[in-house]
Amino acid sequence: MDYKINQTGASTQNPIGSAVNPGIIYMKKINDEDTIAFLLDRAERGENYGKQRISIRKISRVLRDLSERSFNPQLVSIGPLHRQNQKLQELESLKESYLHDLLYRNTGSTPQQQLEACLRKVNGSIDRIRESYAGMANNYNDAELTKMMIMDGCFIIEFCIKHDDEKQNLPNKMQNKHIAMDLILLENQIPFFVLQDLFDSSMGIMPEFSLTDVLDRYLAPYISLFRTLSPKNFSITDDISTNSSDHDHLLGYLHKRYQCVVATSSNLTDAELDISAFEERIENTDIAFHSVVELDRSGVNFKHHQESNWLRTINFQPSLFPLFPWYCGKPTLLMPTLVIDDNTELILRNFIAYEQSFPKVCFYFTSYACAMQMLIDTQEDVTKLVESRVLVNNLGSNQEAADRINKICKHISLTDFYYMPEFKQMDSYYNGYWPKNIAWLRRTYFSSPWNAIALFAAFILFSLTVVQTVFTIRAA
Repeated sequence: MDYKINQTGASTQNPIGSAVNPGIIYMKKINDEDTIAFLLDRAERGENYGKQRISIRKISRVLRDLSERSFNPQLVSIGPLHRQNQKLQELESLKESYLHDLLYRNTGSTPQQQLEACLRKVNGSIDRIRESYAGMANNYNDAELTKMMIMDGCFIIEFCIKHDDEKQNLPNKMQNKHIAMDLILLENQIPFFVLQDLFDSSMGIMPEFSLTDVLDRYLAPYISLFRTLSPKNFSITDDISTNSSDHDHLLGYLHKRYQCVVATSSNLTDAELDISAFEERIENTDIAFHSVVELDRSGVNFKHHQESNWLRTINFQPSLFPLFPWYCGKPTLLMPTLVIDDNTELILRNFIAYEQSFPKVCFYFTSYACAMQMLIDTQEDVTKLVESRVLVNNLGSNQEAADRINKICKHISLTDFYYMPEFKQMDSYYNGYWPKNIAWLRRTYFSSPWNAIALFAAFILFSLTVVQTVFTIRAA
């Protein structure tokens, strides 16, 4: 219904006799209708937003403020979120070079034929691509977004393939490392199905390999958090899905790749592989979390496990003889060998941000990082883990390594903690009679060489005093 404002209309009387301008009433009705229409439009947008399959979004300011470097690309922009960054324009020419090399690898079809195939597939999924970015790609029209997807996707594929081509000269190892790190940033992604479509359009390049094979062989080794999962031991298995719809993007694929390698073992049943059985709430727990030094003083041993296919990356093995844990069968905490270098924080933060941003993603890396933070308080904890070969510190300073680990989980929400059973067992052991008293003795009398020497000297002096007293009594 339309309302017109009549500024010259006669005034009317309200019940108490004061004049009311009809124009004010009509204006109020119009404003109310506009407000309702606005809110209904926003409600409809909210419904559509909830139906979208969002997989790529901006990191929350709370996490970004902790480490800008961990979330901003240094050399290359992938996708629309950092496209306007002028510092990243230098490598746009490298993308053009890689596009040329990729198109001319396939001798079975011309570059134009390959591009036509790529264009058809990307154009056919342009709406789905926009949904993946939660509306953050709206600054680009369909043609611009299509060009971006093809250029960036072909760059990623060619970057991986060049590492297997002996004819290619890749002298700039530092640049390659930085590019690889840029490719796993949560904000620097394109949908995985786009990458798969582009790879399928140029299958003549490497017909014997799938896209996941290429990523496993040439990109995943750059993301070597654990020594057991280093390039030497990183194996390709059939346990992870090759269906592009099962992966959000490259970071999401690598997240599942680590999960797959860590959680696969021929000795485990399907029931044991169900990680939900190990989810426990960390909130409202009454257990105490003990540092590496505290556990070491109570008799806990630390070892790196040799089995790369391990259900959980941290596993506590109680003592075989609980009454005499220091004599035989010491309790042991088995852990993977974590490599700490300049990129460890970046890798962990992006995996954690991915887990924190999407509710259906399991908290594997969040749980691991929080567990390490609970175990490491000071540089002495790092020193002990380095001595136990559970940690490789390539930073040089143990204090710096401790500082980096301690701040990774700041402002992180952790409700399902996969290692709660281990920490419950360690707390139960630590509070036992013998471990508790042994820890007190070691903390009081053996915390430093000088304390141990002083205790030994006091014991010798006491013994000599006793002997002297005995001989004095016998002589009397």
